[in-house]
Amino acid sequence: PMPAKYSLTWKTLISMSQKTGRCADMLFRNELYKICSRKILIAGALLGFLFMAAYVQMSVLGTESAFDNGTCLRRTDAIQYNREIARRYAGPLTREKAEAVIAEFGWYINDDDLDTGDTAPGYYANSTSRFVTIRLSNSRSQEGVPTAIAGTDDNYAAEMMNGEYVYGYIGGWDNTFSEMHMMILWIVSALVIISCAPVFSEEYAGQAAGILLTTQNGRTKTAAAKILAAFAWAGGIYLLFTLLLAGAFLSIYGSDGLAVSAGLSFPDLITGNLFWNGDPKRTTGAVLLVYLLAGLFSVLVTAAITLYISSVKKSSFSTLLWSAAAYLLPAALYTVFLVEMGPGRIVMLLRMLFNCLPFFLPFHELTSWPFAYRVGSYLISGIILVSACLFGCRKYCRYQVGK
Repeated sequence: PMPAKYSLTWKTLISMSQKTGRCADMLFRNELYKICSRKILIAGALLGFLFMAAYVQMSVLGTESAFDNGTCLRRTDAIQYNREIARRYAGPLTREKAEAVIAEFGWYINDDDLDTGDTAPGYYANSTSRFVTIRLSNSRSQEGVPTAIAGTDDNYAAEMMNGEYVYGYIGGWDNTFSEMHMMILWIVSALVIISCAPVFSEEYAGQAAGILLTTQNGRTKTAAAKILAAFAWAGGIYLLFTLLLAGAFLSIYGSDGLAVSAGLSFPDLITGNLFWNGDPKRTTGAVLLVYLLAGLFSVLVTAAITLYISSVKKSSFSTLLWSAAAYLLPAALYTVFLVEMGPGRIVMLLRMLFNCLPFFLPFHELTSWPFAYRVGSYLISGIILVSACLFGCRKYCRYQVGK
């Protein structure tokens, strides 16, 4: 049997470990409750949900249309019709399949060139004929008027019709989903900035930090609990919005488009170079999954930057303004100035640095940015996240009243 003094030592260590774990868990739950109980965040989340629902009804469903023998179909009727047609041509995309689509339905006519409502019998328009007309015809060399399927001299169209890309109903799970998710990402980022701004600065303003830091666990665990709670809120609200959006799209568009080759859903992915930007023949679902994970990462980076500013500033409102500027200013500078500038070394370096910031981070997965560059962007963003957390903890733990 173990000697009594050793047994007592082990029991003491285990008891201390259990007490420490309970204390850390209690601090985390308390900090998470403080964040979740803010009425402005509840109201903001509710407004975000209402905006998402209204946008889906008006801008997403409202733009869906198709023509079946001159009869105009709208909204969910158009979606069901488009899905049925696409299923007939699903599978490897070939030149013969593209020619069969045009032979059956004719060339797609832009909606702006048609009168609203029903048109003359004999006219058909659906997502499949639109895809072939816009992406696989010679319209780019015929001033927008298609006359035939693009020839082998059109590398872009020839790449898609080589039989290695899988076609299916693309509707919804293309730029429609990414644009909708982009707006949700902005809403979530705003909620994250609002929730994280007071985490440290509110205690400075209320003189509570000086008291907490003198307690047994105040200096060692309070800062970590605050950061973990902020990350839990940020990740949770992002996943909630994302799951609601994905659920809405699944109920409206179905899952057909997730099995389509990503290069057909997002044309920028087709570069012909596997090392340059990954494999465009991956499924759209796989690409969107990486895109959504990148969005989660960008939200956590936004939270980390806001927490660091909160650890420096003694005013929650000042923290809010500085954090909003850190999120939006790079995007404004990039859009207004860098895009218009010539391709110089300094300009390219600034573009690369700005694209590593949270505002732009997820969109790399849907564009032709080099694979190595995207990995570098995540590494730089990861360094920003870790550094912001460490320096924020250090700043908070070294806080002294009156300084």
